Amino acid sequence: MYNKKLIEKVNSLEFDNSVTQIANDLKYSKGTVSSYLNGKIKASKNFIEEFANFYRIEKEELIDEKPLPVPLDSEIVKSKSGDQSKKHSGMLVPFYDIDFSAGADIATVDNVQVTPDYYMDVPEFSGCTAFRAYSDSMERLIKSGSILFGTKVEEWLLHLEYGQIYGIICRDGRRYLKYIRKNQENPKELFLLKSENESYDDFDIPKNAIRSVWLIHGWLNKRT
Repeated sequence: MYNKKLIEKVNSLEFDNSVTQIANDLKYSKGTVSSYLNGKIKASKNFIEEFANFYRIEKEELIDEKPLPVPLDSEIVKSKSGDQSKKHSGMLVPFYDIDFSAGADIATVDNVQVTPDYYMDVPEFSGCTAFRAYSDSMERLIKSGSILFGTKVEEWLLHLEYGQIYGIICRDGRRYLKYIRKNQENPKELFLLKSENESYDDFDIPKNAIRSVWLIHGWLNKRT
């Protein structure tokens, strides 16, 4: 379970309705706060800092001990793009314990000023950035809660390899983890986004709505 110290502190504050009050005080959705307080998802660094500041609590009182850099009950999976050779074999991978597909209430991997939670020793993905994905849109391939390893594609408007898995960050803050396919009707202005999970419909997205694109080289699935 995540957020043990945070949950203990919230219980000690004796709110009448902790989820509602914290959501209202900190301007977070009730769903996000509820996920943090029932320990399903690790609270973001932004949330911890805002909680500590608002309720005048030392941040250290809310932070659990760091988890193992590479969970022992996990399996590493490489995407097709992961076969590409890298020249950074000695580098550690920065890990941001945030949900790539979540909304604008958390820090974004696209912000170079955000400090990583820790660094992972995963030679297969040296040179990548690591972050979480709690969406089920890529199930059965990528499980909810997996750690993704990606690199930012700088010239994606000029050249992009279709058919790979990408993380897409939109200008309005929305984020998607999808296959990018060629839009057959208007390839100059649109991408076709496709999920692995068949319960999600394909849809088009204007290229000018996209702020950045991340190529997913592989992921770390928790074994069940």
